[in-house]
Amino acid sequence: MEHFKNPHNQGIIPDADGIGEVGNPVCVAPETLIFSNSRIKKIDDLKEKTKVLTHLGNFYGIKKIFKRKYTGEIYNIRTQGLGEFQLTPEHLIYAKKINQYPHKFKAVQKNITDWYEAESLKKGDFVVFPILQEVKNTKELFLNIKKLKWDFKSKALPKKIKINQEFLRLIGYYLAKGYVRTDRSKGTIGFVFNTKETEYINDVIFLIRKIFQFAPNEERIIKKTAFNLIYYSTRLARFFEQEFGKGALNKQLPHWAVLLPPKLQGALICGLWRGDGYLNQKRAKYVTISKQLAYQLQFLLLRQRIIYSFLISKAYKNHKKSYIFYIQDDESLKHLAEIIGKDVIIKKAKRHPHKSWFDDNYFYTPVKSIKKLFYKGDVYNLEVENDHSYACNGAVLHNCGDMMKIYIKVDKNSADEEIIKDIKFETLGCGAAIATSSMLTDLAKGKTIEEALKITRQDIADALGGLPPTKIHCSVLAADGLAKAVEDYRQKNN
Repeated sequence: MEHFKNPHNQGIIPDADGIGEVGNPVCVAPETLIFSNSRIKKIDDLKEKTKVLTHLGNFYGIKKIFKRKYTGEIYNIRTQGLGEFQLTPEHLIYAKKINQYPHKFKAVQKNITDWYEAESLKKGDFVVFPILQEVKNTKELFLNIKKLKWDFKSKALPKKIKINQEFLRLIGYYLAKGYVRTDRSKGTIGFVFNTKETEYINDVIFLIRKIFQFAPNEERIIKKTAFNLIYYSTRLARFFEQEFGKGALNKQLPHWAVLLPPKLQGALICGLWRGDGYLNQKRAKYVTISKQLAYQLQFLLLRQRIIYSFLISKAYKNHKKSYIFYIQDDESLKHLAEIIGKDVIIKKAKRHPHKSWFDDNYFYTPVKSIKKLFYKGDVYNLEVENDHSYACNGAVLHNCGDMMKIYIKVDKNSADEEIIKDIKFETLGCGAAIATSSMLTDLAKGKTIEEALKITRQDIADALGGLPPTKIHCSVLAADGLAKAVEDYRQKNN
């Protein structure tokens, strides 16, 4: 820890006699979903300058996209509350190991958060996912919806509307229960509820009348159980289509809505859950068939410090692929009930020992399964500005493996022996990689080249007081870095 927190000889030797660069190129599968500007995109669909979420909880631009061919082992990792992803064995994941205390929850929480190779993680370890820190309180929305040429009946919309809890609750209702029809100059926006949901039907009528000064044009009961609330307005329908999508598969939140303060976003969750979710004394559930909306809801729930499980149900027969949220944690249920405005008494239930939790900046959730697969094909990686990480649908990934540069300055003594007069390092990687680099420079400095080359990985590990088995490769990398630097020096000097 001393060499990790206060590394020795860190930096560059500008006029180095030898430079050794070693490391592991790491990548993810092309189907990996990346959080990009509040939307989820496959990594092979991303472009440079697109902003992605990093482990700092902010969006930063992509500087470069890497692609290469790969044949070999790949790890499929599934987490409890986030999703499933595939990556090469050495790829670093922001995580917390359970170590020797798998059933002592408070002891696990005190373990170090660090970057761990995928191959070193086990079922029950915790991945660490950032809570979105970026906040932009957009207070008004301008409705620049022009009247179409053949639209003779559509009532004008207000020039602007306030973005408040009432408007956000209406957005939630639309995303869950709303639909639009926008054919040529015709336009309809409607909401379909169960006939028993009179409270929510009346709430939508109240909200649209207050925000847009519209009354419903038609109220229709379908098959005795469904209540269809209809508004004929081309411009209102086009506004909702433009901002929030058309069709259940395509509904999503605009970027400004994802960045709103968490307190305001509670109203959005309220409308969503009233429309497509339920909550009782034991658990809550929410279902959507929109992939974008599902992953955006993760942002909203994490900001509310609501613990959830996330599942994807495959399509079958007439049922489309769906995304399902389950909430069973007592505190999370209480908070969600307050947001929805539902008065329920939460019954205590048995909890799994590997419980998820929050701190100020991160969500910690357990690894549910890890599988080794054989893979042959393209793999990708990202270089991100201001940070060396990016968030996928399951974890935060480092954009590099352990990468080391060892710089040496060589001088000769009176016996004409080559002495390592100065040695420095640059390391991008986990705590063990930094510590082993630091210790290597201490051990090698002042030694002859021949003596320095005899430093083994065990010497480095012993000098540090030992290394975990999964981190021994870091000491190997450090020793290899020195050997590369010496090789470079010797090539330069014939």
